[in-house]
Amino acid sequence: MEAQENLTRNPLVVVAFERETWSPGRWNSDSSSTVRERATHLAMHRIRELDARYRFAEAALIILGMLARAAMIVQAGGCRSDPDNYLPPARSIAAGEGFRFNGKPTAYRPPLYPIVLAPFTSLSEPIAGYAIGGLHVVLGGITIAAVGGFVRASTSGRAPALVAMFLTAFDPVLVVQSRGVMTETLAAALTAVALRAAALPGARGAGLGGLAFGLSILCRPSLLPGAALASLARFGLEQVRIRSALLGFVLFWAVLIGVLTPWTLRNLRIWGEPVWATTHGGYTLALANNPFYYRDVLDGPPGAVWSGENQAYWARQIHRATLTMSEPEADRAIGWGAVEFMKEHPRQAIRASLARWGRFWGVAPSDAVYPAALRWATLTWTVPFWGLVAASLGSRASRSRSGAMAWAVVIGLAGVHILYWTDLRMRAPIVPALAALAAFSGPISRLGTGPEVEDPAVRI
Repeated sequence: MEAQENLTRNPLVVVAFERETWSPGRWNSDSSSTVRERATHLAMHRIRELDARYRFAEAALIILGMLARAAMIVQAGGCRSDPDNYLPPARSIAAGEGFRFNGKPTAYRPPLYPIVLAPFTSLSEPIAGYAIGGLHVVLGGITIAAVGGFVRASTSGRAPALVAMFLTAFDPVLVVQSRGVMTETLAAALTAVALRAAALPGARGAGLGGLAFGLSILCRPSLLPGAALASLARFGLEQVRIRSALLGFVLFWAVLIGVLTPWTLRNLRIWGEPVWATTHGGYTLALANNPFYYRDVLDGPPGAVWSGENQAYWARQIHRATLTMSEPEADRAIGWGAVEFMKEHPRQAIRASLARWGRFWGVAPSDAVYPAALRWATLTWTVPFWGLVAASLGSRASRSRSGAMAWAVVIGLAGVHILYWTDLRMRAPIVPALAALAAFSGPISRLGTGPEVEDPAVRI
């Protein structure tokens, strides 16, 4: 009975009734039950028709986004470029030897992506490259669908979800990065899934959110600060009793820590130290904070990219200095060396941090690496994209619990790359969150809505 009363307040039902009776405004006077039923039936038909159109548009965006990635991968001849050496540990895993590089146990790279790649390493080339490309295409589809689900669950309609899906489907960073054997595609998918899962109410959202965020950290450890901030946003803004919110918070972190524990225990067994992330963080910090980088990039020509003999010389120096150390010891030594260097050169360190943020949020990639056509396409796409994200500041949807979680993920990763090595591709994992925020902006959130009703549990 209550559901029927709610339905009669639906604007589509009211309009249908008024058309049936040819007497606007008589809904609560002398309307007959027959006319009410006919009006309700007509309104429900229109709701189902509108819903079908939205579902078709959503499916089309998922398919088109996957085709864009597939085209990029085919043009590159499959996923063959492996600059960060994820395939060697994947082959080691497939051979039953564990996570190794050059025959030695390692934690230099996070484990999840090589584990995912392991089944493909038994294939010969070029089949393996195209198989990995197929995986990336599927992950791209999952990313687009998860972003749509997240926005749809967080707003009062389907149109904003379509905008977020469109931005995710054709974002140049996500599309271009799908052609390489790198973590960006998997990390973006896990970020989108984590946001969607965490938006679910109650214990289910807490548990699934913790699981997805935990997996994202095993893919890209730099996502941990964003996960921590997102957990605070989720439970700090949840409209439930404090006890329930605290229990959900504990469940979230219990699951997340549980996901990280096997990897941590494995590293504890090998080196006697509980490495929960990688032994690569210190190197990444030093890579963007050393005298050669500051001279060649910070004080070099505009748009300079650090490569060549100076980078190779610096890497050889680092290798010689840490040759007798274990991986965790070397990571600490390199990292603390970078910290000391920044302390000794505070002004340059601040300039370098600002320059890194400029690269992270850049509207176009470096002209030293990418062709002009791709640079102009990225610029044309990114400027209005950033405009929509900026317009979301202060919007009602952006201030919701879901909006706060999206901002948390963005702020977390962007904060990491103030200090650590970065370039434009490093923002790929948070593109889904940025797309959601763009959809939360005032101009987009006021677009035509679908038949769904906003869930008050995801609002402040």
